[in-house]
Parts: sequence; structure tokens; C-alpha cells
Amino acid sequence: MPAVLTIAIPTYNRAAKLQAQLERLAPQLTEAAHCVVYDNASTDGTREVVARFAAQKIGYAGAPVNGGAGRNFLRCYEECPTEWLWLLSDDDPISASAVADLLRLIQDCPADFIHTASPLCPHAAEVVVADLPSLLRQATVESLLWISTGIYRHAAFRPLLRHYTESISSWGPQMFLMLKLLEEQRGKVLISQTRLITDSPYEAPRWSTLEFISRFIQLPGYLQAPGNQTLLAQRISDECYHRMLLIGLRELNTPEKIRRWQRVRRQVGFQLKAFGVRPPLWTVIRKNEWLRAGRRKQSLLVLQQTLLLLILSVCPTAGFRFVLQRLPKPGWLEELLHPRTKLTLVPER
Repeated sequence: MPAVLTIAIPTYNRAAKLQAQLERLAPQLTEAAHCVVYDNASTDGTREVVARFAAQKIGYAGAPVNGGAGRNFLRCYEECPTEWLWLLSDDDPISASAVADLLRLIQDCPADFIHTASPLCPHAAEVVVADLPSLLRQATVESLLWISTGIYRHAAFRPLLRHYTESISSWGPQMFLMLKLLEEQRGKVLISQTRLITDSPYEAPRWSTLEFISRFIQLPGYLQAPGNQTLLAQRISDECYHRMLLIGLRELNTPEKIRRWQRVRRQVGFQLKAFGVRPPLWTVIRKNEWLRAGRRKQSLLVLQQTLLLLILSVCPTAGFRFVLQRLPKPGWLEELLHPRTKLTLVPER
């Protein structure tokens, strides 16, 4: 039986996590599904880890130089030899039946992209959508950004790869490919209840969330229809912007970094307004969600976050950390700002 699915794993200097992933994946591979590890010029023995799985026919594609994560992901799209491509992160643990479940899912699939369920976004039903608004009603922005939840029909996306390179600075080019598929009416998306990724403990991001949000907000500008731009920007604002700003508070250990936080807050805020975005607090009030059953806790959280950011936005640099330490904060943010173990931020690769 010829292979129909390529599982591409982009990686850089995470040999231990890669080995754990390959140990889960290798027993599931069949003639219909093969795996290739795309190594972004690692220096930690990644090549040797892959070599241990030579008997399971796991391929290795090493880059001569580190061209960044975006370039490494693009290699996965460019070199895919099969009908379907699963871009799998090295640190997203897969289920014991992930490959078999996926092979059943792509058989006679009516769509060109499959968005599978995840701990962030479980889907209530199997739904096929053909436009961007319908997609954003069914899935969260965070789940769409999660690379391991998406499966691509290679032929449908090959003509769209130029859009990937155009949007590579946004930190979401793989998500943008799927958005362009719908905006240009080139195909359909299947929202699937199938879960390939298992639950895993939450870990604070090891990359700069300030850098992420300042780059990710560029993504709506790459869409063509103004309505689609506003819709995507509104969802980024409602789901990501304020939370990422709050997570970014952990990075403020010098006056310069405090000033940077203030700059990012202002710049991203201006961009959101340019797209016609309303603040999350206005959205909650407009939809009369304050007293709706099941929404009261979320509404109070939005109010708390909005007030916290409003107070911090007018704090001078000299008194910023003093005020931050004394303001009431959600429990998750207190733990993030005062972790039991020191968190070292690493650059995105």
C-alpha cells in the first residue's frame, strides 16, 4: 500500500522531547504513514536520536544552517511526497491510536484541511465549513494556531505557499495558509471531534509573549476582505491580547523592559483599533453576558483583567513594579509572576 500520510516533525535542540515523541509514534507507523524529522541544525544530538529509530524507517532531514522556525516548517510543506501532511510538534504528546485514527479520518475526507480537537478546543460535532466566519465560530484562535491540530491535503496548499512566506513574520503563517484556503474559496475545512493530542500539564511559555503578540497582530492585515480582517482581529483581541500582555509581565525585570511592555501595549492597541476592534469588556456588555448562566465567572475575569491593565497603563516606570506587586491579580497570574522555579526565556527557533 503506498503512503498517503507524511508526519513531519520540525525540531531544534530538543533531543529529549523528540525522543519521547518518537517512542510514542514509531510503533504506530505503517506503510500508509511515514515520518520525517526536520532538524533545524541542532547541536544537541538530535541526529543521533533519530538514528535510533532507523529500523522503524523514520527519516531525517537536517538543515545545513538554522534558518529559523518558519523556514524549517516551510521545508515540511515543500518536501511532502504524499497526499496528506501532518505537521507535528516534538513536544505535543500523541495518543496511542493517533496514526490509526488519522488514517481513518483522511479516508474519503470531503475537505482539504482537518482541524482536530485538542485540550484547548474540544469540538461538539463533525462540521465542514467553507468560509472564514464559520470557521471562527467553531474554533478558537489559539487552537487554530496550534500546529499539531492541523492536517493538510498537500495539493490544495501547494499553490498557497507564497502566502506562507509573505506572512512568516506574524508567527502564524501555518494558520494563515488555512485562512487563505477559505478566503480564496479554494477548499473546505473539516472541524473534527477526533483528538490526536493527549492532555498535557500546562507549562508557562518559554518564549516572549510580548514578541508574540506584537507580531501575531500583523496576521489580519494579510487577509484581503476588510470584514475578515476585522473578524480575525476581534478574535485575537478577545482571546489573546489581554492575556498575553498579562503573561508578559513576567518579563519586566528592568526599567527598559517595563518601557517595552508599555510600547507593545500601545502599539498593539492602536493596530486593533485600526482594524475596528472593540475591547473585550465592550463585547461582554453588548452581548449581555454579565448575568448569563455559565458566563458570570468569565465576565468577572474580563473585568478584573481590564482594570488591572488600565491601572498599569498609567503607571510611571519608577513605580510600576511597586504597583504591580500590590494590585489584586488572578491566581494563575500570581503563580506566573512568582513561580516556585525560575523560568528562563528562550528565543524562538
